Amino acid sequence: MRSAPSVMYPVGRCSFYAGLLLASGSMGLLVVAWGARMGPSWSVAFGVLLWMLWGAIAVVSWRHSPVGRLQWDALAAPVDDLLAREGAWLWHSTAYQDGVVLLRVEPVQDFQRWMLLRLHNPEGARTWVWVARASDPQRWDDLRRAVVAHG
Repeated sequence: MRSAPSVMYPVGRCSFYAGLLLASGSMGLLVVAWGARMGPSWSVAFGVLLWMLWGAIAVVSWRHSPVGRLQWDALAAPVDDLLAREGAWLWHSTAYQDGVVLLRVEPVQDFQRWMLLRLHNPEGARTWVWVARASDPQRWDDLRRAVVAHG
């Protein structure tokens, strides 16, 4: 698929990611509760402390999820001369209102209605973003085509 259409897609905090965090936190709490029946009180206190630390990290991670717009511009000049492909990925956010060109967008997980993507910028930094079909159902298929064709 060489001709994915240009698309701009909103990226924000994903409810699917929040559900994954909540489910894993619930399982962790169940393990701590099960350990309370089996082990000494100091190990239960340590387990609760670790669970609370994990919960704080999970909340911070979700709240600091990248928010912006991911754009595939099919008519842009190629970013990588070695590949010589037409088109470019751009990331728009409050810090990059005009957009920053990405080297590539890599699909990490595809759950049909949600995708976990890794964005590679020219400085070598990677950003992980969740995109959800519910954010813009009319453009979801265009985004998926662009990610598959030019990811």
